[in-house]
Amino acid sequence: MNPPAPSSPLRIGMVEDKPLLRVGVRQTLEEEPGWRVTFEADSVAAARMKPTDPPDVLLLDLGLPDGSGLELISLYAGLGCKVIIFSVLGDEMHVLAAIERGASGYLLKDASPEEMRSAVREVANGGAPLTPSVAMHLLKHMRRQDGAAEATPIPGAGLSALTARERDVLLALARGYSYDETAHLLDISKHTVGHHVKQIYGKLAVNSRSQAVFEAMQAGWLRS
Repeated sequence: MNPPAPSSPLRIGMVEDKPLLRVGVRQTLEEEPGWRVTFEADSVAAARMKPTDPPDVLLLDLGLPDGSGLELISLYAGLGCKVIIFSVLGDEMHVLAAIERGASGYLLKDASPEEMRSAVREVANGGAPLTPSVAMHLLKHMRRQDGAAEATPIPGAGLSALTARERDVLLALARGYSYDETAHLLDISKHTVGHHVKQIYGKLAVNSRSQAVFEAMQAGWLRS
């Protein structure tokens, strides 16, 4: 019997204009066994020259010399990349714009090396890491929508189809909690959290945490 084939390495791309930061991030990520930075670009123009072998995960800066990284999100998401915004820009306008365009996660540049690796690991496993301050921007936006939501029926059958426990899980996701933290908060297993997340994605017809949060946010459905 032939031995099982080794799992494929995780291919990571980076769009960042500061060379020293790229070196540091590459070293941080490649400390993880099986992870390789296979694509780098330092501008919007360079990033538009799509790699022939797209990365699995892309770390994307927003403040690039020749434009905003926002315009690259849908391009790379369309290639099957999980896009994590990696930026100093953590204001509500940029956060909402990035999520609306399909970013799977949002990490500020003051993140520690372990937080960076954890974010890449989470997004590669189907999650969507959100820096706590970023999650708070989403919650503030949701609160502003609450008044209108009380007077307006929630659009779509997906949101109303969520069970009470699925709503609890979705709120935890919106707050930026990890699967482990959500399990502890709700006194359920991590496996059960994963099951609820799959149910939420299916009912909302989305593929990531950020998209699920954005759908509920747009409907004004979530409350803090």
